[in-house]
Amino acid sequence: MLSIVDELTGPGPLRICAHAPQDGEPGDLTGLRVLLVTDVLARVVELRGRAVLLGRTGPPVPSADAAGIRPADATGTLEEITEVLGGPPVVHLTPRAFEGAGGATLRVGEASGTGPLDQDVLAVRALLLGHPHHEPRVVTSEEITEAGRVLARWRGAVADWAEEPSKPMAADLVRTARAALEDSLDTPQVFRLLRELETAEDVPAGGKFETFAHLDRVLGLEVVREIGRPRSAGAPA
Repeated sequence: MLSIVDELTGPGPLRICAHAPQDGEPGDLTGLRVLLVTDVLARVVELRGRAVLLGRTGPPVPSADAAGIRPADATGTLEEITEVLGGPPVVHLTPRAFEGAGGATLRVGEASGTGPLDQDVLAVRALLLGHPHHEPRVVTSEEITEAGRVLARWRGAVADWAEEPSKPMAADLVRTARAALEDSLDTPQVFRLLRELETAEDVPAGGKFETFAHLDRVLGLEVVREIGRPRSAGAPA
């Protein structure tokens, strides 16, 4: 597994390249998943204070913007990306074996979906991040609907917690989450921790808000977007 602490620290920007595969069968989500894992890796590294430059080979992924994925700084062939980024990428993310110019390789499992997948792309993001990135994943429309409900509930809760006095983050939980991300990009563990935090009785509302907002800098699920918005009568409590 990839250890960010051991392998990706150093001076200057970290150059990362995502190798999106060619379009597969209808419902193929592998390209989106490669870009998503790349996006999360970049967020984790930047959270540690190091700049990241992103390259991408392969075809465009139309749903990438809606999924909150940061655009690449360079696209094209590996040679073109190396020239634009000012040096070769040192981390490559790909669903298959990569034979390139050296550096670390992070394998991303294939992903696909059944039924309509355009209901809520951020819900798809949550589903893919809730599963180990190196294992294959099949997403169903029913799972997307349920993930959308969970996100709506979290956003409503975060908006409510934001109205309470600010409190420090849940320090132990954040340390555990950051260690999981930095050791092996273990986003499923972060989801488990947030589910526990949601109902924790020993953490004040202000602390829950700060913790959710901080970890969403990596997850990218827009959990703070309902803050300050009028709540409808049917909004999740």
